[in-house]
Amino acid sequence: MSYRLHARCACSGLAAPFALAGTTRQYERSRPFTLRHVFLELTLDVPNKSVHGSATLDFERQSGDTEKKLVLDAVGFELEKVELVSGEDATPAPFEYDGDKLAIDLNGKRRGKVRVSYRATPKRGLYFLTPDAKVKDRPRQVWSQCQDEDARYWFPCLDKPHVKMTSEIRVTVPAGWVALSNGEPRPVEKKKGGWTYHFALNQPHPAYLVTLVAGEFAVVEGESAELGRRKVPVAYYVPPARKRDVARSFGETPRMIELFSERTGVAFPWSRYSQVVVSDFIFGGMENTTATTLYEYALLDERAGLDVSSQDLVAHELAHQWFGDFVTCRDWSHGWLNEGFATYFEHIEREARLGRDEYDYGVAADLDAYLGEANGRYMRPIVCRDYQAPIDLFDRHLYEKGGLVLHMLRRKLGDDAFWDGVRLYLERHAHGIVETNDLMRALEEASGKSLERFFDQWVYRPGHPDLRVKITWEDGLLTVEAKQKQKTGDVAVFAYPLEVLVKTKSGEVERHRRIVTETADTLVVRLAERPRYVVFNPDQSIVGAIQVEAPADFWRHQLAEGPSAHARWSAARGLAERDDPTTLDALGRALADRKDAWMVRAEAAKALARSKSDAAFEFLKKSAHDPHPKVRRAVAEALGAFRTKAAADLLRGLAKSDRSYLVAADAARSLGRTRQPGALKDLVALTKAKSWADTQRVGALDGLARLRDEEAVPAVIEQSRYGVPTRGRRAAVSALAALSDSRPTRRHLEDLLEDHDPHFRIAVVDALVALGDTKARGALRRALEHELDGRVARRLREALRDIGEHGSADRKRLGDELESVRGELSELKSRLAKLEVKRAPHDAKSDAKPAKPKTKAKTGSKRRRAGRRP
Repeated sequence: MSYRLHARCACSGLAAPFALAGTTRQYERSRPFTLRHVFLELTLDVPNKSVHGSATLDFERQSGDTEKKLVLDAVGFELEKVELVSGEDATPAPFEYDGDKLAIDLNGKRRGKVRVSYRATPKRGLYFLTPDAKVKDRPRQVWSQCQDEDARYWFPCLDKPHVKMTSEIRVTVPAGWVALSNGEPRPVEKKKGGWTYHFALNQPHPAYLVTLVAGEFAVVEGESAELGRRKVPVAYYVPPARKRDVARSFGETPRMIELFSERTGVAFPWSRYSQVVVSDFIFGGMENTTATTLYEYALLDERAGLDVSSQDLVAHELAHQWFGDFVTCRDWSHGWLNEGFATYFEHIEREARLGRDEYDYGVAADLDAYLGEANGRYMRPIVCRDYQAPIDLFDRHLYEKGGLVLHMLRRKLGDDAFWDGVRLYLERHAHGIVETNDLMRALEEASGKSLERFFDQWVYRPGHPDLRVKITWEDGLLTVEAKQKQKTGDVAVFAYPLEVLVKTKSGEVERHRRIVTETADTLVVRLAERPRYVVFNPDQSIVGAIQVEAPADFWRHQLAEGPSAHARWSAARGLAERDDPTTLDALGRALADRKDAWMVRAEAAKALARSKSDAAFEFLKKSAHDPHPKVRRAVAEALGAFRTKAAADLLRGLAKSDRSYLVAADAARSLGRTRQPGALKDLVALTKAKSWADTQRVGALDGLARLRDEEAVPAVIEQSRYGVPTRGRRAAVSALAALSDSRPTRRHLEDLLEDHDPHFRIAVVDALVALGDTKARGALRRALEHELDGRVARRLREALRDIGEHGSADRKRLGDELESVRGELSELKSRLAKLEVKRAPHDAKSDAKPAKPKTKAKTGSKRRRAGRRP
């Protein structure tokens, strides 16, 4: 599933506990019975937004004879009858039903079939779309979304990931509609009363991956993926008017199937693959077995295709066909085995298609996303049982940090051992359920390395290293001092690779590496001449916050000569705090160099923005119309740092006429930041612009928020009303919180808490938190009482906790004192390391390890976060 749950935290930059008050630890429930097969015979009642028919389930007892009843998950059903089925015969079965659980007396049977005839009007799990007076162009569609545990709202099942079954569905839909479900299609029966579609999947999968989509779709048969002599059919279901956008948006799918089959060593495990694009989908995508559902913004028009790609989303959902569908996490606490792999395979696909530089920049972006959540919202272990609803776990830790752990493992083990371990993991648990130790053991077998400490610190415990690195050159010695400064999380000292690339003036590049297992450590290298540059963490082998201090000439040489785009853009970031003429000139040259990778040039633009000098503006101005849209976008963002008429005029032109949606949107945001006269009128006009994913409207509303002019409030309120596309409405409520803290604004936001769209409700909650008005608590509590969406409920609980919350001054004081002691100890260790190297013979190897102090350093006790279990 493509969804990263994130929200702003009103905690003054301090991460709050993940586990909210009243949270209990979750464990996999007992399973005295399992299901082997489900056969659904259903008819869609579109006018009444309901479904009726029957579910026949093949059951089998797993335990002894102590459990007499099969207990199914079934929420809000109107039951007609429940029967035990034997061949053509069916007999009524006694049952009890409380509206959530259906307990069926099996008359002592160990295995057999039970048939439930019912009607359901689902509040979740199966969604019915129809146009209305405000949204007249909404298509008539029905689609399912069962993850995490919402299948129970439209068919009876054991709604947990550890129960896998084969499935079959026979569904009658309005005449003329197209339907899609899991597995192989059977012939369509076309009658006046409706068209009946029939699908069957003969390999087991969990209930949350069962899918049903129906509506008016065009079916585009694409090229097949070729896996040796086997061909995998690939099809795309899209709105009829968007057929021309299929190749641009999804044309790489067959190649990805081939790539992932080759990388994993396991051929695509299903007989076919389809992708269907629906409207108003509540996630970005959902990896239903053989039939992925995608939101409407996965389809790109020609202008969006200039600098937007659907490849990450397509790759993510496709990777789930192996990781999540073929092998499935046994419970949601191990959900990273699904989502972490899918996220990492976005980078694998990008690396194969675009090269190592794009891979590295994607990994860096995921690190920034994870750190944003860990430092601003909460930290938690990747494997975590402290949650109220499974959807609580679908966050930056599950997706981005999970993917980053796989990136680190690949770097640690090497490509051959890593991919051998992945293949062993998949083959050993084919069509089964898995937990984290299964992956660890497979990788250990493939590599011969113990990974217990690695998984303990990165997966089973919260936090990450917060490194302060200082690089100096003095008296023939290159010194790299690294200190761990983390004050939160459960790991006091992380083990990590301290690695540098050193280029000397003679042009030689040396790699020096050691494993650090202490709070502070120093690498000292004897060199015959001053280095030109030193690249720290060249392979991004550390998931953590890293601040590097180095001489300015090192950074400038690295920016110009670094061996990778990662080295060069890291140098641009390192120079961002300097504004001397030599540095600005180096950044300006990097920005203007059209032969260099776009991400290096983009980071140079961002660094120039920090200067806010006239010279920096001139460099940015020269690249404002660069041919590469991603460079123009970075320049547009950077120009917002200059509150001048010249900057506003340049941005106004980009916002109105740039051929890229994203550049125009970022220019509008930056125009607001300039706070220049005339910006209000221009931005209000831009809120009427139509664009892919409502990008330009969102950019204009973000610009109005940054403008901080209360005269914009009436226009922004209009953009928050139902009928405006949801993305624009979300931007509008966010802007309202920035523009006005008045009582009418709060009441308007409170009224919007009842909107039908869960993403919009989350945006409203965030806006109320940003206002910080404690009078909003009542409305937030009332909303929580009837909230069914776990994502929104989580954010409501956080909001009620955050509004009015203050940190502890005593805890901060104690942390500062401990940090002071650690700093003094680190300085002593650094001096000792230098003395040891100076005493060593001059012909010693340059990468020899410095001697360690005889006295063992105390690193302080592990700190347990408030509200967390040990």
